Order: sequence, then C-alpha cells, then structure tokens
Amino acid sequence: MKVRQLAICDSDSGYLRMLQAYLQRRNPADFEILIFDAVHKALEASRRAPFEILLVGEGIYDTDVAKISAAKRFVLQEDGLKEIAGCSVIAKYQSMERLIAQVLGEYALDESCRSVERRGKNRTRLVSFYSPDRHRGQSVAALGAAQVLAEDGDQVLYLSMMPFAGFEELLQTEYDADVTDFMYFVLNHSEKLLCKLDSIKRSIRGVDYLPPALDYEDLVAIDRKDWETVADLLLYSSDYTYIVMDLSETCKGFYDLLESSDQVYLLTDSDSVCGRAMLSHFRHLLRAKEWDGILARTVEFELPPNWERQCGTLENLAASPVGICMKGVLGRR
Repeated sequence: MKVRQLAICDSDSGYLRMLQAYLQRRNPADFEILIFDAVHKALEASRRAPFEILLVGEGIYDTDVAKISAAKRFVLQEDGLKEIAGCSVIAKYQSMERLIAQVLGEYALDESCRSVERRGKNRTRLVSFYSPDRHRGQSVAALGAAQVLAEDGDQVLYLSMMPFAGFEELLQTEYDADVTDFMYFVLNHSEKLLCKLDSIKRSIRGVDYLPPALDYEDLVAIDRKDWETVADLLLYSSDYTYIVMDLSETCKGFYDLLESSDQVYLLTDSDSVCGRAMLSHFRHLLRAKEWDGILARTVEFELPPNWERQCGTLENLAASPVGICMKGVLGRR
C-alpha cells in the first residue's frame, strides 16, 4: 500500500512539535506525518512526493502554498483570515483531537480525494455482550470489559447497539454524528473507513468508541447484509485487537454478529425468576436455529451485588467492582 503523507507547515515550532507528537501517538488513518517550518521546504518535498493532506499556518501562508502538490489543503486559522481559494479553513487553536477529526471528516467527504482499502496490522477479535432480559448492567459490563482490555495494552473499539445509551448525559458531552452515520458512509466509501472512523470516534479511558445512535430506528433500518459488511470491514481493515459489541435486537444482523463473535459474554441474573426464564428461552431459540456454536462460545456471568452504587462514573469502570468482576470473566486477573 502506498504511504499517504499528512504535512504540517507552520513557523510556530512549539505548536509543530505538539501536533506532531499527538499525530504520531494516535497515527490517524495510517498517514505518515511530515512537518516543515517554511513554505519553501514543504514545496520542495511535495515535488518529490505529493502530499495527501497539507495543513499550513495562517501566519506562514503565502502565494507559494498554491504551488505545493497536495490533494487537500487546510489553512490553520489564527486571526480570522478570509477564505482562500483551494483551501479549507480550520481553527488552529482547539483540541488536537477535534482539529484532526474535522480535517479527516472533511477529507473523507471530498469525492476528489481517494483513499485505498488496507489490511489491519493485527488479528482483530470480536466479542459481544448481551443480556436476554435487557439487564441494565449490560452496557456497564461491556464498557468495563473494554477498559480492562485497554489497560492490558490492547487496542479496543467499543460499539453500542443499545437503543437508548444515554452517553451524552452520562459523559456530559454532545455528538455531531453517531454510529449510524459511520455505517452509512462506510457502506458507500469503504476505502475511507479509517478516515471516517478517526473523524467521528471518541475515547474514554483508553477505549475508542463511536457515539451511540440518537434514534434507534436508524439502527433498525440497516439491512442484515449491511451489518455483516461493516463488521467485516472493521475486522479486516482496522488495527484494533478487540472490537467489543454491546449488542441488542435493534440489529437485523443480531444472530450473524453472535455467530461471528470469537466470544459471547452473556449477562445473567440467577435471583430473578423472569431473568432465568428469558435466559432459558434464549438458549432454546439458539438450539432450535441450530446455532449451537454460539452457545459453545458463550460465557455466562453475573455482576456483583449493589454494583450500581459502587461503579462510580463510566470513565473509571476498570477500577470499580464491575471492572474487577470483568477481569475475572475475561481471565485477566
């Protein structure tokens, strides 16, 4: 695969170092990162190999920037420079995460910018969490397990398929797009999966996640084959070692995702008569559909008593009783 280059040109050496360190640590969308403190240096380098993306500081911008060979140009706005032909304008002084998300989001939407499909560097495992009785602890257990894996050095992506995740209130944040926007985009532009992923994902305690769906009907509307396609693309193209799926019946590909999972973690409640009955129903259904392989890969577990009072916030589940429980379930003690 041809290496794509993201070049940053700015006279502010401190800003350059900070942005370069962030990009090299995050390695967004597999770009090679280049930095230049003068326009003429960037111009010379682009003649040898054209850049895919160029970020140039407003303070260093001059007419020679137009001569730099780059598929997409961004001016890092400092003092309100007016629109420049051939360049998108983006605020320079904002969080690095947000800046790069905006850059990659606009790049992904630009039809003139072409990317390439690639194979991930790691063998990615898909693990699913599910509770037949819709136990409210399912998402906490799934996210807690994801944080435990991340603390052990794994690269983890958490995906919530729950109809009402409540993350915006729980995490005191807002989302401009969600997992369904990602899915619809990738189904039409699979070669830009990494760019879209890095433009929309957020992070919590070392775990990347896509914002859960605002409207569960958007999840329901996605066809079974499309679920399979997106799951395969993530498993094939990303560099995650684990994708943790917080699964619900909103997915038309519900059984296919269970079948594709390396492991299924089934949250149970032995103290509940209804819970035991629903679990029995679920097992009976899988056997009736001849999906005994799913049952063979299933690990049943229960959360500790009074877990809600002790788990604190979602940002630190790994250190809570839920996290300690999940370490045992995952065999990570």
